[in-house]
Amino acid sequence: MSEMIRTIAIVLLVFPALVFPATLNQNATKISQTSLVRPVDSTIINTVHSRNSSRAYPKVWLANLLYETLVNFTVRDVGNTACRKQTEMYIRHLQNASYWAVKMSDSWPRYLNGLLIGTTHHMGVYDECVSVHSPVQGKYCIPQINIETTSGEDFTVYSKDAYESHDHAWQEILGGVNYDDRMRLRNEIRTGICIPGSCTATDLQVSLQKELDKTLLAHKLKAQVKVDPMLCSTDKDLYTFDTGYYLTNIFIGLLVLICSLSTTYHMILLIKTGEGEKPKKMPELLNMFSFVKNGRDLIKYDRNNHLNIYNGIKVLTMILVLFGHKFLYYVINPILNPVLVEEIYTKGPFFLLTCMNLVDPFFFTTGYLMYVMLIPQFSRAKCNWTEVPQVIIYKYLKTLPSYIMVMLLTAFVIPHIGDGPFWAYKMWPEAEKCKNYWWANLLAVSNFIPVENQCLIAGWYISCLLQFLVIGTVVMYIYVKRHKLGTRIIFALFCTSLIIPFAITYNTKSYGIIRVMVSFLLNPANSFEFTNLYRQFYLRGIPFYAGLLAGLIADALKKREIQMSTKVAYVSTAIITVICSYIQMYGKVFYVRHRPYNALEQAIYAVLSHCTWTTILFWIAICHTISSYGPIEKIFNNRFVVPLGRLSYPVYLVNITIMMIIESEQRAAVVPRISNLHDGWIAGVFKTYFVAVLIYLCVEAPFGLLIKKLLVGSKSSEDKLKNQTSGEKEPVQIAQNEEIKL
Repeated sequence: MSEMIRTIAIVLLVFPALVFPATLNQNATKISQTSLVRPVDSTIINTVHSRNSSRAYPKVWLANLLYETLVNFTVRDVGNTACRKQTEMYIRHLQNASYWAVKMSDSWPRYLNGLLIGTTHHMGVYDECVSVHSPVQGKYCIPQINIETTSGEDFTVYSKDAYESHDHAWQEILGGVNYDDRMRLRNEIRTGICIPGSCTATDLQVSLQKELDKTLLAHKLKAQVKVDPMLCSTDKDLYTFDTGYYLTNIFIGLLVLICSLSTTYHMILLIKTGEGEKPKKMPELLNMFSFVKNGRDLIKYDRNNHLNIYNGIKVLTMILVLFGHKFLYYVINPILNPVLVEEIYTKGPFFLLTCMNLVDPFFFTTGYLMYVMLIPQFSRAKCNWTEVPQVIIYKYLKTLPSYIMVMLLTAFVIPHIGDGPFWAYKMWPEAEKCKNYWWANLLAVSNFIPVENQCLIAGWYISCLLQFLVIGTVVMYIYVKRHKLGTRIIFALFCTSLIIPFAITYNTKSYGIIRVMVSFLLNPANSFEFTNLYRQFYLRGIPFYAGLLAGLIADALKKREIQMSTKVAYVSTAIITVICSYIQMYGKVFYVRHRPYNALEQAIYAVLSHCTWTTILFWIAICHTISSYGPIEKIFNNRFVVPLGRLSYPVYLVNITIMMIIESEQRAAVVPRISNLHDGWIAGVFKTYFVAVLIYLCVEAPFGLLIKKLLVGSKSSEDKLKNQTSGEKEPVQIAQNEEIKL
């Protein structure tokens, strides 16, 4: 036994060296004090110069130069007549210290600090600016100012990864290298400015450019000003109130009214029912929309259902997904000290950098439960191939009501429910995507259209799930009818799913991990890997086909009555978890700045990264079938967790939207402390599950029952009678009666 343990230990130590020879250097296995850039950027070498070197640095510090420009800045000399008149009025009243004019002037900063540590936004007080309504409307804008030198000297050749106390402060501003692990270059400045409401973004851009030129050119500096119209806002709702807005609100109002009336009638019947009396039967249609009936279905708990554990796994995974999504949207908002975010690339937590495969457990669970649920259905004596499209259509229709509701809310309602300096910039484009590309979601092809056009960021996952539904249902029918052929197809699909990501990653010379770089955080479309190697179903097949395979193997072991002790299950699961965690965290080395690119290493890791969570869950599925996890199983199988697991679908649909709403209303820069992130995550989790419960009770549950009624009702009475006599269930009934959803 000791020899076996020693051998395993040696293999674990030697394996990375054999597979990844480029990482033998001890320094390469640690995150350096900087983060990764593309291989083409790795030629940049820090050159150490004498501190007495003569360089043409400006003599006045940047903050002082900007203060000289901003202290008395107003929008001047523009062609907009209305803007010019309101500005003249603003200047006169400011000189007289009129309350409204001073409020506008007082709402935005002049002397900017935090320039060296990269403070992303100098915000001022947004609400103070937009609260001015008379005699002019205050408008809050966030221009972007890029500072450059006019001398033509390239200060990047003097750049260092970390500056020392005696280095010149201007070097950090002028010599910034565009590394992808920095929140922004230090010469990029975004500051809030309050202007009269009739002035446009172009008016501000032209006027500010002129004023900066007057100040900076004398110091051999120049500025490039850009003002995005979407970053100019007032406290008025300027998003279009179109027909879709009114129709969506009418539909929601009617739906809430129907549910309220149904629930009220149901409660009256329950109250009037005497003790020992049989409750009066609710009308079937009203019963479908009753919160009482749907609430009971939600909290229903059968402790003997051996599949309950997968509800617990889904809940745990969803909590981690919510934390990841909170982080993604938290760090792209105004940050007071971006260095703390940049240190994540060097100090961790590395889970955040390697967690882009966190949806793999959902794909695995889908595959495994598909095997468990469809085997008895397709094994019925009367079953034929016509039930394959019935199952696919039923599951597809079940996804639509909640899906459509979230798309309608995103397109027509959500843009009107919030405000803030970033609200229009972040939420309006999401609405336009859903108005223009809703069809891709309904056709389940949203994972094949460009990322920048995708309605609902979570839509790619739903499309993948429905595509796997079609494949899995067909494969399972073949497996039941022709066991050997079906087994070979499952193995072939699994092996193919291992080969495809390896081949594509190697041929495209891309990374084997979706790196959570700053450019990706700002816009996922900037990531080649996310756009081309993350959303497509043929690149996400490893966990799904492994789930089918796990069901097949677990079923075979159960039939042979093979047993495993609880102790062995604990120890083996712990060992596998440690090994997979080591492989998962190995992905942190891909964030090391200047690290040589190795195509073979990346291709291998592209496969291994989708095998980490998959392997752990594969083994858990086997152990849960032929053994037991004892008391620890209660964590994943109890009255609290099981209902939360049933909410996984609506939670996944709304969680990103909820996080975006929370973060898009931000008014001021925040310090990115882990405690702040935790607090925001906890609040986001509660809000997400609260909205998910409403979606479930008002949309998913009632329309799911209605869809079931319509599909079952299409069967002839004679067929129903035969099924009842033989004890067989309708295909839809089997799928609906399972507590675990695909």
